[in-house]
Amino acid sequence: MPSCLPSFAKIRVPATLKHKMTDRHLNHRHSRGMLIVAGLALLLFGISIWLGARDRITIGVEGRKVVTIPGPRLSAIPYTHGDTLAVRIAGVESIPDGFRYDLRYMAYGPGRHGLREYLLDERQQPVSGLPEMSVSVDALLPKGESGQLLETPPTPIDLRTNYRWGIGLLWCLWGLLLLPLFLYGRKPRSRVVVSPPPTIPERLRSLLEHAAHSELTVEQQTDIEKLLLAFWADKLQLPKERLVETLDELRKHPSAGEHVSRVEKWLHSRDARGNGSVARELLASLGWNKQ
Repeated sequence: MPSCLPSFAKIRVPATLKHKMTDRHLNHRHSRGMLIVAGLALLLFGISIWLGARDRITIGVEGRKVVTIPGPRLSAIPYTHGDTLAVRIAGVESIPDGFRYDLRYMAYGPGRHGLREYLLDERQQPVSGLPEMSVSVDALLPKGESGQLLETPPTPIDLRTNYRWGIGLLWCLWGLLLLPLFLYGRKPRSRVVVSPPPTIPERLRSLLEHAAHSELTVEQQTDIEKLLLAFWADKLQLPKERLVETLDELRKHPSAGEHVSRVEKWLHSRDARGNGSVARELLASLGWNKQ
């Protein structure tokens, strides 16, 4: 069955509509081209202004000028106080029949300045016949500006804000936020009670009680003898610097001498390891019997 709708291939666009579409497309392209050209012009203008401002030399800013001078090598006049221009030679390059100089200058006044007046020959004399080497230095202030400072009347400033109260409130909130950090995970410290070390009488009594029922090692026997001497030396307030003199004094004392002699016989005899009666007698004489 043939279709009643017209085919797209058979639709024809009027010639006037074609011309309108073409003109609109050309106008659009023309406008876009004009915008691109205007943007490039503004960009070039900005670059030229920036380069000009960068190359502008003012008072106190060092400038540079590269010159080629034939003849022998030259030098710069040292700067002295009061000169309007300070010139130095930053670099020298040898060329046929002369030198190429990298001159650096700094002016202390606006206007045009000549660089050749600040160059000397080998004899440190001014050089004649040099080409014109003038530089232009601008002032720091624009033309017509006197630089005069005008005093303005003070104007009261009334802020009327709650800045101080707000900052104080923020500090308080910040401090409150720190409290959980200090309290979280903090375990209570248990107080550790450190017992004092046993005294000489306590150590001596403990060893004697052990010897009354058990055998002593060689180290324990040595400790009993030393502790007994220290016990009686402290009790009788005898000096301990020299053991021989202390031992002589202890032997002269009736109770101390008896205890020292009994311990020496007990510990240095052959049956010292099984003799617990001496230990019990020493405990009884010292009043340390178990109740």
